[in-house]
Amino acid sequence: MQTRTNGYLWAEVRPDDRPAEAVRGTEYLPGPADARVAYDVWHPKPWGWKVASHLWTKSIGSGALALGGLWLASGVMSDRLLGIGAAAIGMVFLAITALLLIWDLKRPERFWYLLVKPNPRSWLVWGGYILLVVGGLAFFWAVASLAGWQGIERLLAWLALPGGIAAAGYTAFLFGQAEGRDFWQSPLLLPILLVQALVAGTAALLLLLVAGGALEGRAWLGLVLGGGLIGLFVLVASELLVPHANLHVAKAARLLTHGPYRGERLVVGLGVGVLVPLIALALGWAGGNLAPWSVVAAVAALIGLWSYERLWVETGQDIPLS
Repeated sequence: MQTRTNGYLWAEVRPDDRPAEAVRGTEYLPGPADARVAYDVWHPKPWGWKVASHLWTKSIGSGALALGGLWLASGVMSDRLLGIGAAAIGMVFLAITALLLIWDLKRPERFWYLLVKPNPRSWLVWGGYILLVVGGLAFFWAVASLAGWQGIERLLAWLALPGGIAAAGYTAFLFGQAEGRDFWQSPLLLPILLVQALVAGTAALLLLLVAGGALEGRAWLGLVLGGGLIGLFVLVASELLVPHANLHVAKAARLLTHGPYRGERLVVGLGVGVLVPLIALALGWAGGNLAPWSVVAAVAALIGLWSYERLWVETGQDIPLS
């Protein structure tokens, strides 16, 4: 049984024993009116919350490293708390990222094959190398900060900037190799990942400085977070709202703008993730008491970012390959 509206096929009633995930959002996927499913077998989505969490933790770790390294090495901020804290955040969250990546493998016990039997054409392999190298850099940066080796600390802080950018951006090339999923082939993916790292890293460092009592006189950090959120909103809106020549990309974008994910995208992604942080930062600046409002803004931004990562991973797999 099918429903036709304006010449488009919108829905198909599934058998009672077919999992609900098999048709989630299909009523929002326009297609040719004469299309008919003759035979189909439902398969679970291979990528789920672990991949979304991997993207989220990687944004936090890489962003904290890149921004902390830039601010420390350039002399914009010289707090010992920043040197140790940014390195520790980067090290811990990149380690969690690597563990999630290994956990998501079909045979996690064979993860070491990525090192001893690598496929040099795979960005999964290169991503593993990048996480290993950048995580090691964060570890030695933390050691240098604790030991008071200022020269080595500053050198490692400078290296943390390109290292953080590499860790944040390699996923664009990894998802680019998933050629069956056109939604993940967007040319905006790389800049979106980098701005996500900016937002997540700034939020993490704001929480660090508030916890250490070192935020006073640094209202410009709120400007960095607010600017990053506005930039991320513009990039995501550009990806979803512009016309798409590719039918699969158009269907995926429609799932997010009109489909079952629309409520979470508006309430959590836009409301909690963008509007709440901007309002909190504005209240902090207006009242001259940025610290408590920075906590609200940072936590809300991280929640919104997690929601976006989950929806982006889910939506890319909701479009049938055939």
